[in-house]
Amino acid sequence: MNNNRFGLFLIMVALIVAAIWLIRSDQAPGPLPPRPTAPRVAGEGYVFCTWNVENLFDDTNDPHNHDEDEDWFAAHPEMVHEKVRLLADTLVRQNDGRGPDILAVVEVENRRAIELLRAALNARLPSEWRYEGLAHVDNVTGRRIEPAIVTRLALDDDQTRAFGIRRILEAHLEAEGAPLVVLASHWTSRLRGDTEGKRDSYADVLYDRVVELSRDDPAADVLLSGDFNDEPDDPSLRRHLHTTGDPAEVREGAQPVKLLDLTQRLDPAREGTYFQAGRWEILDHIVASPGLLDPKGWMVLPETIHTENPIELRFGRDRRPWRFGNPKNSNPRGPSDHFGLTVRMKVGP
Repeated sequence: MNNNRFGLFLIMVALIVAAIWLIRSDQAPGPLPPRPTAPRVAGEGYVFCTWNVENLFDDTNDPHNHDEDEDWFAAHPEMVHEKVRLLADTLVRQNDGRGPDILAVVEVENRRAIELLRAALNARLPSEWRYEGLAHVDNVTGRRIEPAIVTRLALDDDQTRAFGIRRILEAHLEAEGAPLVVLASHWTSRLRGDTEGKRDSYADVLYDRVVELSRDDPAADVLLSGDFNDEPDDPSLRRHLHTTGDPAEVREGAQPVKLLDLTQRLDPAREGTYFQAGRWEILDHIVASPGLLDPKGWMVLPETIHTENPIELRFGRDRRPWRFGNPKNSNPRGPSDHFGLTVRMKVGP
């Protein structure tokens, strides 16, 4: 009888240990699946990705940037390279193993930081898929969390521009003879109170720029992206950026100009790009001009909008993003506290 009880005790202990192991394995980021070694020919157009990469600082101390995160990364360059590794490993899994064709990121400290990421990406890719184009303009105000664009498409450096102290970057790209304007931005955070007006201002500046480009060319192909720190139905997007989720409302020549917010296709009850206060938020956006919905030049495929949230990047019961964090982070480190967004685009005849 005692032997039976002892045997039952051992079985219970084994079950408890197995359950603990399963829970821990579910909460730790596992290795990423192997990516394809031979990239296929781009037959279905191009993949665009926008991602808030969460404090991508470089490995050199900037005495003019008094920021705890910047100081920590500069003092621990191994953390910079670990973060860059995690970002690059995640990105090259997109687009059948060759990474996005256009990558627009925010929260980049400076040019060296984005160059480190580009170098890490190129080290993982065959020569024909490496990234040559890089758009970035230094912004020495605030926390130095700037936008940057990396691409393997042709990039006109002379037309890259910023918008004063605002974290907005304009880049002019080209593929198959068709020009594309990308406006990447990072709007004022919600962390401080009474910031709605600042986000409205970001939306106004961007909208005015789209209207200006459309005035010169009603069929201009303009793509807006970034961390707007507001959700699809907030006034900054609906009223100031004039967005809608209905492609039928976005018509060339319509007045006022309406823009298509592709993220309105996402279900906020089930997914988002950021998890805060027990719920998903869609803070990151991809917005298309009317020209991107016509068959001439660049075309965006709204149905391909996708949240880049594979199981390897999810944490805990909520499946929130694995953040990289700071020295106080006791969890295993992931690439970012945001999920990225991708959409497929193509060039028409």
